[in-house]
Amino acid sequence: MMSKEDFLEIKCPECEIILIIDKRRGEIVETRKPIISDSTGDRFDDAFKKVKQSRGIVEQKVQNAREREQQKFDRLDAIFKESLEKAGKDGPIEKPDREMDLD
Repeated sequence: MMSKEDFLEIKCPECEIILIIDKRRGEIVETRKPIISDSTGDRFDDAFKKVKQSRGIVEQKVQNAREREQQKFDRLDAIFKESLEKAGKDGPIEKPDREMDLD
């Protein structure tokens, strides 16, 4: 069983990729691309930071969607009230005659 001391972690300053190298064999065992732009090198911490960041984004999107739906509701409610007032000004609404009822 290999321990953490058997591996070497090297972070590329250019692309932020972390290479995990087996010290004995000198081979690259794993390549870790950063989960977030300001990577700490620890994938668990990076994933935790990413979840925290995305939570704020999701909450903002939900709030925007609620506001859009409220504006849509307000517009439709105004149209309905306007139509109701217009119908009230024209007089009472009568049931239209149907051909079946005329016989």
